[in-house]
Amino acid sequence: MTDRTFPSLPQGHQRFSVEQLLIELAPALGLRSSRLHALLYMMKQTAPGDWTAPDREPVFFAPQDQTAEALSKTRRALYDDEAALEAAGLIEKRVKGNGSRSPFGGCGIVFSRLIALVPDLLNLKEQLTAERSHRKVLRNRRSTYVRHIKRHLRDMTPDTLAHPRLLSIIEAFDAWPLAARLANMPIEALERHVSEAQALCTTLDDFLETRPDSTAKAAENFPCFIQENNQDSSSVICNASVDERGAGKPAHSEFSCSSPDGSEICLENKHGAERAARNTQFINHLTPERIFKLASDDMQSYILACQGDTPTLREIHIIDAATQIIHPLGINHDAWIKAVSLMGDVGASLCVLLIDANRNHPTTPIRNPGGALRAMTARHQSGSLNLVGSLIGLARRRGQ
Repeated sequence: MTDRTFPSLPQGHQRFSVEQLLIELAPALGLRSSRLHALLYMMKQTAPGDWTAPDREPVFFAPQDQTAEALSKTRRALYDDEAALEAAGLIEKRVKGNGSRSPFGGCGIVFSRLIALVPDLLNLKEQLTAERSHRKVLRNRRSTYVRHIKRHLRDMTPDTLAHPRLLSIIEAFDAWPLAARLANMPIEALERHVSEAQALCTTLDDFLETRPDSTAKAAENFPCFIQENNQDSSSVICNASVDERGAGKPAHSEFSCSSPDGSEICLENKHGAERAARNTQFINHLTPERIFKLASDDMQSYILACQGDTPTLREIHIIDAATQIIHPLGINHDAWIKAVSLMGDVGASLCVLLIDANRNHPTTPIRNPGGALRAMTARHQSGSLNLVGSLIGLARRRGQ
């Protein structure tokens, strides 16, 4: 019996959770697989209760030669492992005067230091998780910038492509690192590269805006995307009654875009031409500034952060904001990529903006943003997505 107290694991943690924590953090801790295996083997030979009881400490007592044989190592290799683990603060080696280990006196490989280190390891795991998430956002943004520049370059005339200013932009673009290299780039270097990539997109936009003699086709933008997806002049909001859809129903029911065709009693059929004219006017005035006003407060914050010190709000800032808000919304990356592949960055961004804004819809709030985006992507694919109607509805709610 002893009056001594020893470090014990935080509430809710057991020996096995420390083992899992070490497996996850091994690369960050510099633990190669064979050394990690040795550590886990010794940990498993201790009593689980010794890790949580303040009056006991976990100690591995087996002799070194016996342990080396169990691990298929030489005694020298095991000695090196133990020395490295002790230097890392993960274990403490206690031996008798003759170098032996014994339960008497608690001599062996002691894990109290590791237990005391667990809160720091949990913080490290949190930091690494946040960094992985941040890195993913940065890589997604870089992909957006690549697509943005390629869209512009694809439709340029040879004369425009030969302009000296554009040639310098293309040269800088060609110098960007390949996507595969981004995974191993230091996070500070990746942040710097993404910032420079965004600046290059803005430089390209400025060039196109200040060249009235350019005959290049406009890149994908808000008006042209909606016009392409609303060819029928009757593609407006129908005010005929529709079925109420509960929030607990499948995701595709949560985002309600009215069908372009109304019933016989629908005012759409009475005043279709007038509404079509209003839609056209709405589309023609759908500038980045107006899109910004339609966005939720959260998305407006993202847009402003993306705009930074750039004096003019541009399409790329709204697209950039959409790529960053999908994670907080809980939208799966695969759902976003599929939406982008079918609708382009602009179409997918408008969908995300609508989904985010409609989370607080007074009657049919969106509960599952990821499911809503998949549903909108499917509707676009089938030709039934009515973005203009949804945007007009949002504008009316915003009093615009």
